[in-house]
Amino acid sequence: MKSSIFGMKRDVWFMQQALKEARKAYVKDEVPIGAVVVNAEGAIIARAHNYVEKKHTQFAHAEIGTIGGC
Repeated sequence: MKSSIFGMKRDVWFMQQALKEARKAYVKDEVPIGAVVVNAEGAIIARAHNYVEKKHTQFAHAEIGTIGGC
């Protein structure tokens, strides 16, 4: 498996951060999906989790939430 420019260890850490967001959605009875956006320096600049069920809109997906957080 190929890693990003940050290396496998850092990629795993980014995924763990996205999973933390997914857990937040899960405890709120949402679909457990989380997302993070990473800049070129390797810093997380946005994070979000699903809240589609609560907001009743497709714009409440985790991926959309991270874009709004950038």
